[in-house]
Amino acid sequence: MLKKLSLLDLHRPIQERIHEGTDLKCLDDIPRSEKPPFTFLEFINSRPRNTKTMFVHEYQVHVHIISPPGSSVPHYRNIQAVDEALTEYIRLPEGYELWGQVESGLVSNYIEPQTKEHHAVLGFLFRVSYGFKVKI
Repeated sequence: MLKKLSLLDLHRPIQERIHEGTDLKCLDDIPRSEKPPFTFLEFINSRPRNTKTMFVHEYQVHVHIISPPGSSVPHYRNIQAVDEALTEYIRLPEGYELWGQVESGLVSNYIEPQTKEHHAVLGFLFRVSYGFKVKI
């Protein structure tokens, strides 16, 4: 049976890639007391992108990067670290193949009004194949 990749099965490899490629934590749940810097993931969209021969699904993911108040330089380093970490392909569970991992750019970059923390959002697209089409 063909089954597209679940969001949880995509979340884990992205999170692991950020952990391995940066000094930043990638959190699932952010406690109120959590001190920056850290990152978290947001799944924006998913849609079929099937080809003539394969079943492919595309996932749009935003990586939020939170940095402490003060100079923007460490914040820009955190953005660069995440960007560079995700130039290496993520490792998917068996049965799925990554057909594309592309940065879609800096979505936003601002200072949180209440906490003065720096907050950047990087967009990424992941295309995942989960089987061949077969004529019977």
